[in-house]
Amino acid sequence: MKKRTKRIIIPILAIILLGYLIPERKAMPCGTTADFNHTSFWHWPWTRGTSGHPHTGVDIFGRVGTPVHSQTGGIVLYAREMKGKAGNSVLILGPKWRIHEYFHLNTIEAKPFTLVMPGEQIATLGKTGNAANTPAHVHYGIVTPIPYVWRLFADEGTCNPPKRFNWMLMFFLDPKDHLIP
Repeated sequence: MKKRTKRIIIPILAIILLGYLIPERKAMPCGTTADFNHTSFWHWPWTRGTSGHPHTGVDIFGRVGTPVHSQTGGIVLYAREMKGKAGNSVLILGPKWRIHEYFHLNTIEAKPFTLVMPGEQIATLGKTGNAANTPAHVHYGIVTPIPYVWRLFADEGTCNPPKRFNWMLMFFLDPKDHLIP
């Protein structure tokens, strides 16, 4: 390998490795483990809609205005309304290069490109986006930009979606594994 290539690749690999070494913690963004359906991740046809995609997170229910806390420490990538399904949203890049999604929020407290600590309030619970006609909740999901290829052939959830959606399992992780048991 040329010296110039090594000078680029080695720092990139070090940054990626460092992201995997940062520990994660288990916490609830709001409410308790009794406030969500533990079998909702990857349930199909939970979100039939126009796309028919399986449900890529868990919905944690509560009252409008209930504080929503960051499940993890990280950098806020996005904090505003997301047109379409998600409504008011916050996306946080946390340990292991995972993006933690918080959708259907009422108000947003977090600011883009700021550092948040675990347990810090980032928003309040709501019913925005396609959740306008449902009880107030936060859709909490975890996405990895680095595909988990071994999950391509996994069977998840309570009602397996058509195999055409299995590629999504490489990117969407089951958030209940990251919540307080």
